[in-house]
Amino acid sequence: YVIYTSGSTGNPKGVMISHRALTNFTQTAIAEYAIIESDRVLQFASINFDAAVEEIYPSLCTGATLVLRTDTMLADIRTFFRACADLRLTVLDLPTAYWHQLAADLGNDIVLPESLRLVVIGGEKYFPNQSIWQKYVVKGGEGDRLQLINTYGPTETTVSATIYRIPPIIAKAGEVPIGRPLAHLQTYILDAYLQPVPIGVAGELHIGGDSLAKGYLNRPELTAEKFIPNPFVSESDARLYKTGDLVRYLADGNIEFLGRIDNQVKL
Repeated sequence: YVIYTSGSTGNPKGVMISHRALTNFTQTAIAEYAIIESDRVLQFASINFDAAVEEIYPSLCTGATLVLRTDTMLADIRTFFRACADLRLTVLDLPTAYWHQLAADLGNDIVLPESLRLVVIGGEKYFPNQSIWQKYVVKGGEGDRLQLINTYGPTETTVSATIYRIPPIIAKAGEVPIGRPLAHLQTYILDAYLQPVPIGVAGELHIGGDSLAKGYLNRPELTAEKFIPNPFVSESDARLYKTGDLVRYLADGNIEFLGRIDNQVKL
């Protein structure tokens, strides 16, 4: 399929995703999110956005129920959560900004649906509120916790490239990493000379692996600029995608997002 980028980091571009890349991502998402036949997954995203891929294919490939979002669900936070409860949803895949709105209203006589077991967020940096997380997001006993997963991924890497399972208690509020690469991908943090940088040093994130896009539709020059040969593996056709994102490795191996190397800001 071809899906266009939002244009938030430049002009919109048609990104060509192969069946192989889609299959690899789908199988990995099923495993990471533990999607099973009994799940009820909300399709929150429009088909115009690649987040819909993360909702549709893992659900259909496991026999789970895909529940289409209605416009009325978005009337207000209370209405949204009431609809989630009525529909017995188990999995939500939401823009980070919308999750921030939902979390901010928790406790104002608004609670999370009991059926909900997983919330996947992505799209921008996540800023947690510890008190809200501890009081309203942790459900029941030790074995009955709602999972919150922070994801990161350019369209060019087929939806998501890294994930981080956010713990119920975050040691340092305001700094949540984007995590580690999914099983079918590799991440490299490199300097301007394509050399790996030490742990803790900022560099540009490069991504390689089986879920890279074929390139940009009718943009061969841009494809050659952004998808470069991978010097770290032996396969001659292996490539790296230059994300343009500034990141660094943390001591525990997780990746922290710092911003854009071109100083672009998403509004």
